Amino acid sequence: MKKMPTQKKIDYLEQILIEVSSLIDITDESGLEKLRLKEFIDFRKSLIQESDRGCVLMAAAFIEDKLEKLLESYFIENEKVCKQLLKANGALATFSSKIDLTFLLGLIPKNIFNDLHILRKIRNEFAHTASEISFKNPSIKDRTKALSTLSRKLLRDDTRAYFMRSMTTILTAINMKMESFERCSTPKSFNIDIFDKGLSIVEDELSKHQFLSETNHIKTHD
Repeated sequence: MKKMPTQKKIDYLEQILIEVSSLIDITDESGLEKLRLKEFIDFRKSLIQESDRGCVLMAAAFIEDKLEKLLESYFIENEKVCKQLLKANGALATFSSKIDLTFLLGLIPKNIFNDLHILRKIRNEFAHTASEISFKNPSIKDRTKALSTLSRKLLRDDTRAYFMRSMTTILTAINMKMESFERCSTPKSFNIDIFDKGLSIVEDELSKHQFLSETNHIKTHD
């Protein structure tokens, strides 16, 4: 049986994704699951349609945005503080800081943490190289081979396909996590009255102790 050329495979897969995506109705009560499925298909479809550079930059931008939404849905509900941290020049504005924090909070496992940093490095290489660059470049190929969310048995010779499958798997893992935890709640306000009461008790005890010490001192000298 004659093997289908790679480009024809991609064109064929793209057509299937377009047709499936158009059939998904997300207006009913089970909209969340269908919305996730449509997002997955649209994401994969976008990666297929892009050039190698566009594929990487688009994947990185989309997944970084997903990490931001993951953090926002986990943090205490405070839009102003979240915006200060995650946007523009905030402490968590960089892709790297978002990756690190989601890992430290236990929101992503170690293999996805490692793969996201590999994605960040691949993105930087594509973004900062003016000359022609593709998945055939040795450094890009080596970094893609290092991705570990998927079994490396699936890599074969198609580096780009392995990259895309890895990214869609990471997207799925993030979406699943977003549906499996509760948002952090705001702690109750500190009650200064309780603190003052406790402080008064301590002061009383110290006063008693000081009085007893003075009494013992007098008895000793007598």
